[in-house]
Amino acid sequence: MSTTLTRTWSVEFEKETLEKLFSKYAPQVSLTREYPTRAPITKEEKDHFYQYWTATGGHDLFIVQAASKAITLIPDSDLHFILSRQIGDDGAHAIAFRERIIAVTGRDPIDDIQTEAQRHWEFLEDIPCRNWLGFVAWELHYEHHILPQVWFNKLTSQIGDAVLAQQSNERFSDDEAVHRVTIANWWRQKFEQASTQERAELAAQLLELDEEIQKRRAAYIKQRWLDAENLNGANTQG
Repeated sequence: MSTTLTRTWSVEFEKETLEKLFSKYAPQVSLTREYPTRAPITKEEKDHFYQYWTATGGHDLFIVQAASKAITLIPDSDLHFILSRQIGDDGAHAIAFRERIIAVTGRDPIDDIQTEAQRHWEFLEDIPCRNWLGFVAWELHYEHHILPQVWFNKLTSQIGDAVLAQQSNERFSDDEAVHRVTIANWWRQKFEQASTQERAELAAQLLELDEEIQKRRAAYIKQRWLDAENLNGANTQG
């Protein structure tokens, strides 16, 4: 069986694909933000803000930790350049989340952010650094597969933070797009350099790892969708 890649990964490809998915499965969601979020006011809303963005900071801290391990695992200078950008960006994002949590709630979440990062290691165990394909499968989950949930939250959440929204529009969204595009095309280059037989084997192994990560992350993914709805007021049901 011939295994080929027919599209180059790009921001335009992402947008086209997501718009098709939203149109088919979530037609109630406008693809442009209709109104700004409002700041959390009550103690409960501020607690929800703390909970959601602490988990998001833990997610990004985990990426910093796992990507750092990948640099020592995979001897590829092109990848090292890509990961050095990713590590710096996601570290900066986690710092921004921590700073806004302190500003909004008056509580420093650093210990809880570390606890959240550790949760990812507990359910994934060694997959991100098991081998180079484990690393690729992990990147696809943590940078690419989460994009629909990010869009839902960005487009439909009712409670948020104006400073984080501005930082997202001015930097964070572009940073994450760079991560997705560069990792996807690094993998594509490796894949296309392989023989026909090797491509089929690589694809099968990557899909197997992808399924393993999906099973390990299933409860977490479900909780993140619920958190977007219950903590931020995102419309995940229609």
